[in-house]
Amino acid sequence: MNKYFITLLAFLLTSPLSLANHSWGNYHWARTTSSFDLQIINSTTSDWDSHVSIAIGDWSASSKLNMIEDTNGSTANKVRRRCKSVSGQVRICNHAYGENGWLGIAGISIDGQDHIVSGYTKLNDSYFSWDYYNNPLWKQSVTCQELGHNVGLDHQDEDFNNTALGTCMDYQDPPTGSPDAHDYEQLDNIYAHTDSYNSYDTGADTGDGGGCNAPPGKGCNKAGANNTVGWGISIGRRGNAETFIRVDKDGIRHLTHVTWAMGH
Repeated sequence: MNKYFITLLAFLLTSPLSLANHSWGNYHWARTTSSFDLQIINSTTSDWDSHVSIAIGDWSASSKLNMIEDTNGSTANKVRRRCKSVSGQVRICNHAYGENGWLGIAGISIDGQDHIVSGYTKLNDSYFSWDYYNNPLWKQSVTCQELGHNVGLDHQDEDFNNTALGTCMDYQDPPTGSPDAHDYEQLDNIYAHTDSYNSYDTGADTGDGGGCNAPPGKGCNKAGANNTVGWGISIGRRGNAETFIRVDKDGIRHLTHVTWAMGH
């Protein structure tokens, strides 16, 4: 087993990623106020509850963002496997999604103005059952990082072998389970402006989101070359990182980024 892999949502604009800017493109939640409340539907099982609550509390320390945990999210098996997104909110789930190369995935859906309109995070118990990942630090780090992607953050750094930065938005071993001051500064930059409407907290079931758990060419991604099926089409791979995009009939873009296991 190669322990140096993790799956995340990110858009690699430059390489290496500069500490001066680690926003994920221009993607952000639209809001009419300087700060906003973002509902996080917790559909994880009890062994993940504390990690979700801690990560929500950490990100809520931002001056621009207050994550509110909905503790009544369904934990039914079919709900967690699909992890369907909800308009204006983020759903977080865990499940044994299979040894398919990814540890966690964060997905966002984007309107025509680069505003995030829904999001989801998946935590893959198939790998968290392994001795190496089955510990509180790895669970906390991945939970923190995926929720960071759901609000428009990219990684601060993507090299496991350099000096650790001490943030969950860094690739490092051992990992760090919380944001750092620069993550909060980046959120201040992303959300420095206001918009003409709110894209958060509408609470309508989108019928979309994280339904596909298979890698391209398999299962629900069998027609992976078609940008209306599964994760859609690949829009670029750099090393072990690959980004996929699918456009639905309403023109909403659904982005999934996968960092593959070494040698995949």
